[in-house]
Amino acid sequence: MTCSENHFNGAVSAAEAQRSDQFWSWLRERGRRRRTILAYQTDWREFATWYQQTSDEPFDLTRLTALDLNDYRSWSLAQQLAPSTINRRLGFFKHYAAWGLEQRFVGASVFSAIKEVALVRQQKLAPKALSQADARRLLKEVELRADARDQAIIYTLLYTGLRVGELAHLRVEDVTLSERKGTLVVRGDHAKGGKQREVPVPREARQRLQVYLEQHHTVEGALFLGQRGALGEDAIARIVKKYASWAKLEGVTPHVLRHTFSYNYLEKTGNDLIGLADILGHDNVTTTQIYTQKPLGALQDEIEKVQFF
Repeated sequence: MTCSENHFNGAVSAAEAQRSDQFWSWLRERGRRRRTILAYQTDWREFATWYQQTSDEPFDLTRLTALDLNDYRSWSLAQQLAPSTINRRLGFFKHYAAWGLEQRFVGASVFSAIKEVALVRQQKLAPKALSQADARRLLKEVELRADARDQAIIYTLLYTGLRVGELAHLRVEDVTLSERKGTLVVRGDHAKGGKQREVPVPREARQRLQVYLEQHHTVEGALFLGQRGALGEDAIARIVKKYASWAKLEGVTPHVLRHTFSYNYLEKTGNDLIGLADILGHDNVTTTQIYTQKPLGALQDEIEKVQFF
């Protein structure tokens, strides 16, 4: 989206239109997915339109305050917008303001207040994951239809819990495999802080990675390649969706595979939350505790047992 396209209907100032272009470019340089940036742009436009109508002035990041975001939160609740939508938009503007602080568009005290704007509380449901039967259906189609690269991708996601961004950034030299053990040096998704960690690779994923590497014929560079070079996050997501479609499974994404791994790990290890947090790259084990909740499907099965006659 260009500066001229950003400057829509007078809802933003000319300086803000240019500034937002800089921010979108900044996000791209840090590996954010195209789909994510498009969602951010939609949130930015929706908020800017509300701001212009409410404040009677075009939106400009340099004039954004916590008061604006709190008013927008209240207005959004009155409009009965979904809590997830409201929180995503508030989160975006906190992120945008943090960038503005780095670029000296936003003052430190203003940013500090923006950062403290409360999100909308919502019911915490366990993340969506595949049942053991569904995971088996997916892997069966992978075994029947996938080449060595796609097998390595799906098995690595499902057996290590990597984020799609982390998988996309893997390099050949990050992989160490032997018959009895294996590790991946994960340099981290830029959006998650980019911290480096080592992730163990279980036998099923080691085998698929080994076969792929034997066909790869290189000792360095991006691990997973397509016809145009290194596979990006969207390409990996399409690969996952393709085999899920063959397995007649809907809504399967790389993140669903991450959730599936997490539930399975806790089940097989007696709820080893600390170990899972290390593998997933969570800074705080509290984040990992969401996997101790029952998935909605399991709750549905349990609630069917309730009877009053």
